[in-house]
Amino acid sequence: MSQSHSDRPPRNAQRQGQPLEQRRDRQLPRYKLILLQNPSSDLMFVIRSVMELTRFPRAEATTRCGKPTTSGRSVLLTTWLERAELYVEQFADKGLATSIEPA
Repeated sequence: MSQSHSDRPPRNAQRQGQPLEQRRDRQLPRYKLILLQNPSSDLMFVIRSVMELTRFPRAEATTRCGKPTTSGRSVLLTTWLERAELYVEQFADKGLATSIEPA
């Protein structure tokens, strides 16, 4: 089973002549999910929603939800675009305002 195949390059071989460092640089662009101030929402509701949607533990969710009350916005997490858009929709379903911006 451990025979090498002559028609396949070794797993650690460089692909298309590019060094490994250059291939790692071609990652998906990252986006920040921003929680905006929700004055009409109860803070505990916001914390529970963040815990439910992001799976943050209570302490982390509380820390990240406390910032919008003082500065108007807080970075919840950084992820790729499609996932950030999904989070925006999920938070909107709960009545919470969020936005995304490039990281």
